[in-house]
Parts: sequence; C-alpha cells; structure tokens
Amino acid sequence: MKNLLKGLTLIFILSIPFKSWAQSSDCNPYFLLEDGRKWTSANYSAKDKYQGKQSYEVLSLSEGEDGKLTANVMLISYDKKDKVVMEKEVEFTCKDGVVEMDMSKYIPEETMEGFKNMDVEMEFEAITIPDNLEVGQYLKDGGVNMTISGPMQMNMAIKIQDRKVMAKETIEVPAGTYEAWKINSIVKMDMMMTRETKNVEWIAKDVGLVRSEQYDKNGDLNSYSVLTEIN
Repeated sequence: MKNLLKGLTLIFILSIPFKSWAQSSDCNPYFLLEDGRKWTSANYSAKDKYQGKQSYEVLSLSEGEDGKLTANVMLISYDKKDKVVMEKEVEFTCKDGVVEMDMSKYIPEETMEGFKNMDVEMEFEAITIPDNLEVGQYLKDGGVNMTISGPMQMNMAIKIQDRKVMAKETIEVPAGTYEAWKINSIVKMDMMMTRETKNVEWIAKDVGLVRSEQYDKNGDLNSYSVLTEIN
C-alpha cells in the first residue's frame, strides 16, 4: 500500500503539472504537441536537495477526422541517483483549445502489481487548461477514484480542486526566464484518512510548465520542480 500511495502521489502531484505545453498547431498556446519535442524537469526537496527528474519526448502526433490531436509521449522518471524508476508511454489529446490527459496511463505497472489478483476499478476526471487564462479565473477540478475489491475492500480518492489563476509573474528557472501564469490548487487524498496538500505551478505561453511547488496543510514547502531543458 505504501508503494501505491507513493506512485499515485508522483502521478498527481508531480506529473499533472507537465500538462502545460505550447501548441504549434494553434490548438492550445500552453501545450506543445509537436513530433520530436523534448523537455526535462528536476525535483528538489524543500532544502534544495536533488530528488530526481522526469524527461519527456513527443513520439508521434496525429489528427482525427473530428479535429482532435493525439500525442503519444514517452515519460521517463529517474530517482535522485538518476536511476530509471519508470518508463512509460502516455497520451494527451487536444481539441477546441482544451488539452486532456488519459490519466489511466499514468499508473505504473509496478504500482499495480500488488493488486494483480484483485478487482481494481478506476474512474478518472481529466485535468484541463483552457487557452484563455486570466487572473482570478477558476479551472475545472480533476482526479481519480479507485475501488479495490479483495479480502477487504479499499476505496481511495485523489482530487485536484480549487484550481485558480492567481497572477502573471516573471520567473527564472535553469531553462530560462519566462512570463508565466501562477495557478494554485488543492490536492486531497482520501483513504481511511484525508491528507491535503497545496500545489502551486507556473505555466508560460510557448513553453509550458516552468516551475511547481508542493506545500503541506500548514503552508510549509515540501518539494518543488523546475524546468531544466527544453528544445
């Protein structure tokens, strides 16, 4: 169970922010769905200790008859010793300016290995970002509900809510200096007890996510990630 919580925390607290890309096809100015596009983000503790990184590469891009763009992206996650801990192909779609993630593909196989003989049901609510952001705007909630049936039934819910555009700021990261939108959200994990954290992220037009920060319920910084490379 500890590994499951750790895996899902990575998915919803660290992975969700990388939804913000630029879009060469004009589908969405904050999402880059372009063949061969690569970028890397690094994770740090509150005391600035390196905790690992994630690298992404757009493998393919296709457009359906309904105008929906589909991007297959290779995600590779590394630990603090730069050892690969997850390598997985995930999917994004974009239509009418709204980008969505197929969140079911973010669950690592090794995370679910302990439940291979159990009945696992998941309901996902995709995270979206509209192309016309403005200060004070509230964005749609997202998350996942999981039910595990076995000797003892377990229910788990992760909700990303209260997503609000707070400001537009100049922010500097290893990959460069950008004008970015600051978006706050609350992450709630409910499994026998409720855990709540605060997430802050900055996304820039024609770049995407440049920085994200995670805080505990008391407002103390737990960790952060920054964009280190992009091409």
